[in-house]
Amino acid sequence: MLKSLEHHEHAEHIAHVPAAHAEEGAHPGRIPALVVAVLAASLAVCEQGARHAEIRVQERAVAAANAWAQYQAKSTRATMAADIGRLVSALDATTPEAATRRERVIEQLARDQERYETDPEDGKEAVAHRAREFEEQRDRALERTHAYHNGSASMELGIVLATASAIIGSRLLFRMSLLVGGLGIIFAALGYLAPEYGAI
Repeated sequence: MLKSLEHHEHAEHIAHVPAAHAEEGAHPGRIPALVVAVLAASLAVCEQGARHAEIRVQERAVAAANAWAQYQAKSTRATMAADIGRLVSALDATTPEAATRRERVIEQLARDQERYETDPEDGKEAVAHRAREFEEQRDRALERTHAYHNGSASMELGIVLATASAIIGSRLLFRMSLLVGGLGIIFAALGYLAPEYGAI
């Protein structure tokens, strides 16, 4: 009777082992699924950030081009004012009235030239400063775009590896998915905080 009881307990233990293994197998399967969900959500945010950065690159590139065109126009007008001033100053004035008008024209041309060169809001220096700022913003947005794209690629690879690890039950693939997916999240964070480090 004692042997019968021992066999019965052993049979119950064997019956419980598959159930325990099934629960253990289900748990690791849920973790890769959770990793896939997190990476997919992060990927969506990252791609949206990349789109915004690309739009900003285009906007700032156009703004910089327009500013440099304005700078060129100011430079041309300043040069023309200087040339006309020199030409007028070389003309002879036959009467005092003509001499007075000539001096007024020369003074006006000199003021125009100075305004084109040094006006604090619309002079060449101010326009060039704005153009350089637009270029810096364009370059930073471009770096942000590269960082977000690097993050998206890493997250996509992490999703693939996590999915494969769930299918074949590979711990190595799962660890690789965590590593690559985490790297993608780091790239995305750098794209927002310090894009110059994420644009490799």
